[in-house]
Amino acid sequence: MAKRTYSTILLFAEGSDEGMKAAQDAINLAFDESATLIIASVVDTSTLKQLLSYRIFVEEEMEEYEAELEESCRKQMNYIAQLADKAGVKNRTTLLRGACHTVILREQRERSADLLVMGAYRASTARRDLMAREKQLIIDEIPCPVLLVR
Repeated sequence: MAKRTYSTILLFAEGSDEGMKAAQDAINLAFDESATLIIASVVDTSTLKQLLSYRIFVEEEMEEYEAELEESCRKQMNYIAQLADKAGVKNRTTLLRGACHTVILREQRERSADLLVMGAYRASTARRDLMAREKQLIIDEIPCPVLLVR
């Protein structure tokens, strides 16, 4: 039997076109490696609190938007989990709350993930695009290999 390279793969599920391509690649890789796939999605409460502090949101709007984000995250994770189930890949979903890079790094450590898979972004957008910035922070700090999918 061939030695496995990855036993636990963490997928940062974030809803972009690249993110959905990353999900399919993560499922395929998990199947090939007989690895467990952790499907993680993040409700970025850190950014929501900043918007509240800048008075862009009032408390009720923030709570409503947070609930909508959570519902969207759950739908996406469930869809990816169904795809993984169809492919015969052992998987778990986890909904995280907080700053994206902080909670993804913590999840990688807690699950001892051997690989992080996420959708790619353009480095030139990292200064003005919040998700690109969060992804760059993850890449800068995560101790395991990262697979960026275009």
